[in-house]
Amino acid sequence: MSESLILQAGFWGWLAASSLLLGAWLGLGARLPKRLVAASMAFGSGVLIAALCFEQLPEAKRLAGIWPPLGGLLVGGMAFVLADEGLDRLQARHRARRLGRGSLAGLLIAAGAFLDGIPESLALGLGLLDDGRPSLALLVAVLLANLPEGLASAAGLRAEGYGRRQVFALWGVIVGLSGFAAMLGPALLADLSPGWLAFALGFSAGAVLCMLVDTLIPEAFKATHALTGLITLAGFMLAFALEHLS
Repeated sequence: MSESLILQAGFWGWLAASSLLLGAWLGLGARLPKRLVAASMAFGSGVLIAALCFEQLPEAKRLAGIWPPLGGLLVGGMAFVLADEGLDRLQARHRARRLGRGSLAGLLIAAGAFLDGIPESLALGLGLLDDGRPSLALLVAVLLANLPEGLASAAGLRAEGYGRRQVFALWGVIVGLSGFAAMLGPALLADLSPGWLAFALGFSAGAVLCMLVDTLIPEAFKATHALTGLITLAGFMLAFALEHLS
């Protein structure tokens, strides 16, 4: 696998994750309505679902049929749920011990953001293996999904006692790690057999789908309520249009 393709994957991963920094900047400097933040979560969820349905999973099926992607979906979903449960337990322990300001809570928030971003970044990197170009729908979806997460989390970090420089430094590390996660796709998985590559595509799709259902959509519903479905549908329709007009 050429170094240029690996570097391209890193660039697109960093670009997609950069909206975390934009969200952090807005979270620290602007007070956006909660409904607007929640609507962007729902909209980004719809775009992500469409990108998986119309691009990532069809490509996995084309490579190796139905069973490897199905296996990847199951394992990826289970991996995300187990990792998310482990993070929740760490957060519960932190609250029970009543640790001081700026101790573990901020790092746990950042770890949660990276946990969400791993499958997204991996999917972006794997997408380059087909024709050397990233999925436009998936790129837009990740950008939209990261923005409200960075916005909401930055406010939480500030409440924990972190300064502006610390917040941006922390999110800068997350953005950098997301880029490296995107590089893992072409760097480590390019030489796999079609069956294993299809499994890897299914794995990232399963993890992303579980992340949407466990995290983004429930958070959006808290503020947008009955409109959540329509906003998610609008994102899905946009990605559908991008896929068939590009």
